[in-house]
Amino acid sequence: MANKTRKNMNRKSASSRNNKTKYSENELVMKFIEFLNIIKVYHWKTLSYPEHKATDELYESLNGRIDEFMETMLGKTGKRFNLSSVKHIPFYDYTNVKIFKHCIEIFKSYLVNMSNAPYFKNPANSDLLNIRDEILGDLNKFTYLLTFH
Repeated sequence: MANKTRKNMNRKSASSRNNKTKYSENELVMKFIEFLNIIKVYHWKTLSYPEHKATDELYESLNGRIDEFMETMLGKTGKRFNLSSVKHIPFYDYTNVKIFKHCIEIFKSYLVNMSNAPYFKNPANSDLLNIRDEILGDLNKFTYLLTFH
C-alpha cells in the first residue's frame, strides 16, 4: 500500500512541477515560433488565393502581436530565455485545410488555457492576457475567413 502511495505522491509531484514550467518563457518562445512557421509554410503552399491572402494577413498580425507579447513579458521578468538545450524546432507541413484548421484550434486552446497558469493568474500580468486576447481575436477572424473557402 505504501508503494502505491509513494507512486501517487511522485505523480502529484511531477504534475505540480509540470504546472510550474507550463507557459514558461522558453515554452512560449517555442510554441510561438512553431505556430508562426506553420502559418508561413501553409501560406506558401496553398493553392487557394483567398487562403494565401488570409494567411499572409494572419502571419503579419500575429508576428507583431507575438513580438509585443514576448517583449512585454521579458520586460516584466527582466530575464532572457535560454534555448541552448533546444536541438530543433518542430516543423509541420500541412497541406489539408481541415488539418490546418484543427492545428489553429489546438493553438487557440493553448492560449485560452494560459489563464490557468500561475504566472498569468497574477493581476499584474493582465497586460499579457490582453495581448493574448488580441491574438485570439486574430485567430477567430482568420477561422471565419476560412469559411469562404
